Amino acid sequence: MLRKREKSNITFNMAPMIDVVFLLIIFFMLVSTFASAENIPMELPNPDRSLAENVKIVDRVVINCRTAPPTVEGEPGGALYSVGPNRPESLDSISNRLAAAHAANPKLKVIIRADKRLRYELVRAVMSIVAENEIEDMSLVAHVAGLDE
Repeated sequence: MLRKREKSNITFNMAPMIDVVFLLIIFFMLVSTFASAENIPMELPNPDRSLAENVKIVDRVVINCRTAPPTVEGEPGGALYSVGPNRPESLDSISNRLAAAHAANPKLKVIIRADKRLRYELVRAVMSIVAENEIEDMSLVAHVAGLDE
């Protein structure tokens, strides 16, 4: 004799989904509150005799080492050194800038970008300046095969 099979009631447990939704709502409410606290429009005072300076904590310094144009005699030029996109400057000037940045942030990271046509001793001069300023975190930029472009 054939028996009829009872229909089973399939239920979906909504409690975990409701918990997740509430957590997401709370998260976004908190994040939007913190973000909007920094964007409150206000007019800040402009003191006439202020001695305050704009202080920017630098966490990394990029030093670019490029080849200088050849000299008139056709001799290869030396190197042009610059910090970031600035104009070329002397190694002494770069050393002073590194010392000031390292004094402001002891965890300073120096990134050296050198032209591959540049002689090693010209790049080593920059590396020596970094070492003289007792900066421990230094990186050299290079292209990695397979990851370029």
